[in-house]
Amino acid sequence: MFEYPAATLVNRPIPKSKILERARPTTRLKDLLTRQIQQILWYAKLAPESISIPDTPQVPEIQVLHLQLKGTEVHPDLLQLVDKTIPQPILFIIETSERQIAHSAAHKRPSEADSSQWVVGARFTSDFVPKEKLTLLPLPTALDLGRLYTALLAPLLPLAPRRAEALPSLIERCDKHQSLQRKIALLTAKVNREKQFNRRVYLNQELNNLKTELAELNS
Repeated sequence: MFEYPAATLVNRPIPKSKILERARPTTRLKDLLTRQIQQILWYAKLAPESISIPDTPQVPEIQVLHLQLKGTEVHPDLLQLVDKTIPQPILFIIETSERQIAHSAAHKRPSEADSSQWVVGARFTSDFVPKEKLTLLPLPTALDLGRLYTALLAPLLPLAPRRAEALPSLIERCDKHQSLQRKIALLTAKVNREKQFNRRVYLNQELNNLKTELAELNS
């Protein structure tokens, strides 16, 4: 968990009604917002005036939001809802009712067709850790907000960047990695349930192909 400088701290609650007004979500999402989230706190704002590094066209600011949950889980669609409502990159700090902390972020960028619109990409979320076991780390040193955004996302990503690999390329590779892991888990369960020998051989070949593809992404 990062220790945000005092100049970046906002600590201002965001009424859930504001999210509903802007996003106009489905009844299902409204219900999830009511049942799962106790409070949305605008915790910190990382901007040129608060941390004295320049912005970039891709990253004008970074918002840090603290979500206090009523229970122990939050549906990913709720994080997506908030991300689509606030037009800047967001880092979520998620705290459960049992004082477990996780971090989550989706890669966001301005739309190439309309820079006033933002594209919400693949999401990456850490495991939950007891709050008392977290170590506060200083913010990474960066030359601009674009590089800081990359450094803040890095601990959440399942893969390390390749030499000179741009963030969008790394995000795409990590997204494929997560997708392949899900496919492998589903196919492995399917293989274990299959009784017919010929069918098991076919499924195992498919499974090995997926594992080879995963290894290539890891390299």
